[in-house]
Amino acid sequence: MIIGFDLDGFISKKRLFNPSLHLPQCMCILLAPIFLLVKPNLSVISILKSIKLMGHEIIIISARSNYVFNLTKKWLERNNVPFKKLICVGIGKGTKERKLEAIQREKVVFFFDDNERVVAYLRKNSVRASTHL
Repeated sequence: MIIGFDLDGFISKKRLFNPSLHLPQCMCILLAPIFLLVKPNLSVISILKSIKLMGHEIIIISARSNYVFNLTKKWLERNNVPFKKLICVGIGKGTKERKLEAIQREKVVFFFDDNERVVAYLRKNSVRASTHL
């Protein structure tokens, strides 16, 4: 089974990106070094490791910009977050729609996100989603 997770506010303790923000790409680049300092949510990472041990695939679908893809991947690896694939859909208008598109394309069976509006949107579009593990 393929299970998807949001990153900021779920796997990491802080929500760095609000999908409704409209930040210019240059702001993402300027904020990039901060991404490496964010603390991981160790209890969620422990659950992800158990999910992987049960044979499930983990895909992370984040509102982060592709400009910070490599830094995000390094952060995940440095914090021993198990994942098969990282998808950065970008922030701003259409984030929910891009997350839905990625979920459908990757055949994600269940998706976890800390944003209640994103979860509500996904549920309206027949995705099994939750704000809690």
